Amino acid sequence: MHLSIKISRLSNLLFFATKTDGDNLIKFDLQKHLSDEKLDLSFYGKSEDKIWGQIEKIIGKKMQKKIKKSTVLLDPVFASHWHKAFKHLLLWEQYFQNNQSLFQQSILKVKKLIGIKQFTISKIPIYLISNPISNDKEINAWFSWTPKKGFIVIEIPLDLKVPNNFFPPAVLAHEFFHLMLRENKNLFLKITNIAKENDTLFTKLAEGMPNRIFLEELLISSFIPEGYLSEKYFNTKVIPHTSGSKDLLRWREFIAFKLYQMAKKYINDARKIDENYLKDLTRVIKQNVK
Repeated sequence: MHLSIKISRLSNLLFFATKTDGDNLIKFDLQKHLSDEKLDLSFYGKSEDKIWGQIEKIIGKKMQKKIKKSTVLLDPVFASHWHKAFKHLLLWEQYFQNNQSLFQQSILKVKKLIGIKQFTISKIPIYLISNPISNDKEINAWFSWTPKKGFIVIEIPLDLKVPNNFFPPAVLAHEFFHLMLRENKNLFLKITNIAKENDTLFTKLAEGMPNRIFLEELLISSFIPEGYLSEKYFNTKVIPHTSGSKDLLRWREFIAFKLYQMAKKYINDARKIDENYLKDLTRVIKQNVK
């Protein structure tokens, strides 16, 4: 199970253009035209031709040509950043590949939790992106999924060193959990229905995030990277949490703490996530909403 890690110069250039003011060096407002969320998803592909083709489908050939021309003008500014960023991303690629064994063990457990047998990890591209402005102490990872295509993006602050711990592979496993969950349509439907049944509750907590995604985030985090599955394979600690005001991260940590014993039992007994688990998760949320 090889990780299909991609380091695309064009993907990084387009991301760089959205995060820096280098576009002020050119007349065309590149940042403005690249800020669309749908367009952002088109920055990632198997080749540069594929990426430009995806961009053209969204904004048309005329605007695509303008953006393409502007990236050429921006390239001298980007080149200085890329000289350092590329070497940095290579170190991170090696780090993830070196920790494949732990990652694979956790993924086998995820498959059992979801109740699927077939899911080829190597078919999912993982794009490493250098973030030139972030001061975060951890990576930021996210996934994109359609019935025909799925991929994962890992944004890495330019000055973030490769760690001595195993938290980043746990974050990667969290994103794969999202993608794999979509392979069990019945389970995915149960999550959707519970989100709808508790629409008022989750709307209050989700802060603009779709309710189903909010519930899905808490479900997955009850296992990894905040929960027992991460502790079992990646040597992390589940953080004790009490009730109180919470943003998404605090909710994730809180649910992982509250459902620790239940998650442990499901993992060690090779049980599938079922309606009982989802109901207990929802009950814990309801009991701790002020």
